[in-house]
Amino acid sequence: MSTSTQFERERLLDAMLEEMVVSGPEGVEVETALRRAGFDGEEWLAEFLDEDTCLFAAYAQLTERLARRTGEGCARGEDWPQRVRCGLEALLQELAGRPAAAALLIRSFPALSPAARGRYQEFVESFAPLLAGGRELSGMGAELPVEVELFAVGAAEAIVFEEIEAGRAAQLPALAPAILFSLLVPFLGPEAASAEMQRASEVAEGKDLEAA
Repeated sequence: MSTSTQFERERLLDAMLEEMVVSGPEGVEVETALRRAGFDGEEWLAEFLDEDTCLFAAYAQLTERLARRTGEGCARGEDWPQRVRCGLEALLQELAGRPAAAALLIRSFPALSPAARGRYQEFVESFAPLLAGGRELSGMGAELPVEVELFAVGAAEAIVFEEIEAGRAAQLPALAPAILFSLLVPFLGPEAASAEMQRASEVAEGKDLEAA
């Protein structure tokens, strides 16, 4: 696929996401997304033979973008707790900047079908490997439960889910310290996780002062 064709495909999928936000997943039509993207070609209709194909591809593009932003955030950290904090902050900022897409991510699309729900669950669980570095700091290593990373991600996801469901996606960045605690505590213990939470709060306050 050429660079220009890839760009056009991404435009179409972004238009599909916009249509899902406006019309809901069940009300989307590929032809409408094509018009929104400014395309008029049978080649795209041939690629996305039905709405489900396009919906899943658009959802994949959304989750890939969120995962990429998270990874870019993690790369800014100097140690493991900081990498987790920076990745989390990047993800929350992205969700806060697009509240309607955030609701689509966690509720509208997963409610379509078991397959759609499975796709969302795969996205959530994809963050677990980012926490694997905590095993070395825990002092327990292999003694920790195999599922501890998934448990930590699940605890954080529950907080994010509740806020988005309540229409408070824009406020997610303010919850970064509390969510960070839920991610770190299984590995560092409550005292060290609390210290990292306090550090995250101080960093956030510093950013707010700079912005003011």
